[in-house]
Amino acid sequence: MRLSTLTVFLLVFLPTGTISAKDQKEKIFEQRKELELIQKDVEQGQKRLDSLKQTEIGVQKNVAEYDQKIVSNRKVIQRLNRKLNTIKKDIGSATEQLTRSREQYQQSRRRFLNGVRRFYLVAHSPTATTSEEPNQELELNRRVIYLTAMAGFEAGSVAAASAYLDESIEQLDDFSGEKKRVSGLKHKKETATALDKSRKERQQKKLQALRRRKVEEADHLLMLHQAAEEMEGIIARLEQQRRPPSNQSVPPGLFASMKGQMPPPVRGKIIETFGSKVHPVTHLKSFSPGVTIKAAAGRKVTAVATGTVAYIGDLRGYGKFVILDHGDQYYSTCAGLDRISVTVGRYVDAGDQFAVA
Repeated sequence: MRLSTLTVFLLVFLPTGTISAKDQKEKIFEQRKELELIQKDVEQGQKRLDSLKQTEIGVQKNVAEYDQKIVSNRKVIQRLNRKLNTIKKDIGSATEQLTRSREQYQQSRRRFLNGVRRFYLVAHSPTATTSEEPNQELELNRRVIYLTAMAGFEAGSVAAASAYLDESIEQLDDFSGEKKRVSGLKHKKETATALDKSRKERQQKKLQALRRRKVEEADHLLMLHQAAEEMEGIIARLEQQRRPPSNQSVPPGLFASMKGQMPPPVRGKIIETFGSKVHPVTHLKSFSPGVTIKAAAGRKVTAVATGTVAYIGDLRGYGKFVILDHGDQYYSTCAGLDRISVTVGRYVDAGDQFAVA
């Protein structure tokens, strides 16, 4: 269901032709007070604009800082990626070296064990104890000496291969540890970059909302100026062209007697009350000159009291509006109307429909 908003103003004006000098001074004093209220509202609007501009500058600074952090983190991540690629190549080379050193160690160990076994077989063969020929004994001794030397040599090769294997394992462990450390740094930077991007996006959304709010506030401030000027002109013309009482005149004092008991012109929810208030975002004070009611579209708008249609017009920010003259210099204004069903000069009783929300 479409909803519309209706703004209601209750205005009091004193005509200059029916008051004394004392009343004239009181009138001027009241008009000055009204002017001060309008000026204060304009001043508060300007303060809200200034506050929004300062907040916008702060948010822009935050966005720029997050941009710098993101760029810096990306450069660090690129350096860490290059370092990781180098480490991966080193790990590949170290793995190949480890494979070769294991093969070399296994070969040296097999040769050593083969030499020890041959030495054992020669040293414990039957001919080594029963041979009676000197030449055979000499040959056997030479073989034992040779095998002993070969076993010693192979033992050295095994020790060297084992040391080489240990060095390869240690080098691979170092590279693996460095890879783990650099990968951890990269992960931290990537996490920090993701967080900064998220914070930057939130700040950008806040910046967009602030800019929209700033435009709305500037439009509202301009509307206040224009509406105040136009309304003053309308009321001044009404007072100058004030019509003599018609046959259907408003009883004196009737409108004033309804103070505190006046019915709403339309059935709906009051979303803005009359008077001073504090903005929930900027925490600045402002002044609302009327009551704003949210009502269903098409709902009838009725007169709050007996009176005469004094003016029908259209104002920027308020839309179509009607001013009712309730006598004794009391006026009510209903703005934000969809359709108006009366003409200027028409007499209306309290509760009579004169427009549609």
